[in-house]
Amino acid sequence: MNLKKSSVIFILLLILLCTLAVVMALKRENCFILRAFRSKTAITCRKEAKKSPSKRKNEVVCAIEKALPSVVNIGTERIVENPGYFSESGEVSPTLYDEFIHSQESQKSYSLGSGFIIDASGLIVTNAHVVERATKIYVTLSNGQNCEANVIADDMVNDIALLRLKNPPGGLQEIQCDYSGILHLGETVIAVGNPFGLDSSISVGALSGKKRRFSYKGRVIFSDILQTDAIVYPGNSGGPLINVDGEVIGMSMSVYENAPGIGFAIPLSRIENVLAKWMIPERFEHLSLGIVPGLTVLENNVRRIIVSDVLRDSPAAAAGMRRGEQILCFNGREVVDVIALSRELISLKDGESVVLATDRGAYKMTVRKIVYDDVFSLARRKLSLPLMLMTASIARELGYPLDSGLVVNGILPETPPEVKRGDILVKLNTTAINSPADLATALRTLHYHDTAEAVFLMKVVINDRSYFAKRTVSLPVK
Repeated sequence: MNLKKSSVIFILLLILLCTLAVVMALKRENCFILRAFRSKTAITCRKEAKKSPSKRKNEVVCAIEKALPSVVNIGTERIVENPGYFSESGEVSPTLYDEFIHSQESQKSYSLGSGFIIDASGLIVTNAHVVERATKIYVTLSNGQNCEANVIADDMVNDIALLRLKNPPGGLQEIQCDYSGILHLGETVIAVGNPFGLDSSISVGALSGKKRRFSYKGRVIFSDILQTDAIVYPGNSGGPLINVDGEVIGMSMSVYENAPGIGFAIPLSRIENVLAKWMIPERFEHLSLGIVPGLTVLENNVRRIIVSDVLRDSPAAAAGMRRGEQILCFNGREVVDVIALSRELISLKDGESVVLATDRGAYKMTVRKIVYDDVFSLARRKLSLPLMLMTASIARELGYPLDSGLVVNGILPETPPEVKRGDILVKLNTTAINSPADLATALRTLHYHDTAEAVFLMKVVINDRSYFAKRTVSLPVK
């Protein structure tokens, strides 16, 4: 009996040991499988991690990285005129002192906009309304560096302005432009700028329309505006609209207030033509060459760089160059776009030789300084305004009480009809004119394609009595 009982216990122990052995074996196998699974998963995760950046960095990201270093933030300071401190009766307000003290903070207003570097020397393009009436302009570069800037030229009709940094740092990156002029409806476009002061902001959309027309009082002002559904906020004004190659196709300008999904941009071709009138040596260095390039677009989007104007009494005029000639080469280099040619022009030095090849032949010219000694000839050339020094006899003839100043002594075909012989020039822009030296000072600030505001005294006879009345005339600068 005891033997049977011992056999049963032995068998049960043996079964238990075998069961334990099997369990331990299975556990080791499971651990191995688990480690292998984990190892495989880790390897897979590492491979996926390596692949993900290339998938995320698409053409839009690459385009933004290419253009962003050339985009700037523009802040302006304006002086806002406060209302007078006098009542209608002419009495001083009793609260004058308090009103004056508490109004000082409100005398300045600030605005924000965007722009982009068009030349590494420190030239920046933006909208004219961004810097309109600005007393100070601050530019923040993409690296956070701050600089002050001046307005070189502005065109309110085209809403384009050219700025120049006062102390430009080295290493500025000029933006790349799409000079092909080929635009496709539906292609991806990117608006880059600083909406609400948030720098380096972008929005992506499609090119929704081309050649949109803007009218004012029934007259078509623009007929080439680009339309996009990329979000364009007010702070984006002046920023570039780029394609997926990171090249500028236009400049953001406005958005419908009640339709934030509709934005507009000035096309690059118009920007090129406006800049070409400004980026000449006559404006930048008081040097004369006389060539004003331009862009004309023919059928099938054929682009030609032409001579849009030849300045009077210039080396180009003396060489016989004419308007409309197609520019082929500049100093042996093929001319493929207007802005590249303009960069060449503003880098010219006094005495430098230039060879310009056109479809009519080659012209060799030498750059020379503009001489301001003969101011009357310069006024005739720049303003179509024949002037002479006032004399005592002319003053008596006109009944003018003073025998100093400058008087209009003739009319040219280009002279504005508002100007008459015998009118006395008393002011040119902000410069009071009393002598030839004053005229020379004013003429130094006038450049091709500007508009000068001239104030004249004109003689008016009423009831046999003579009076002098002021008249302001806008004079186009040639």
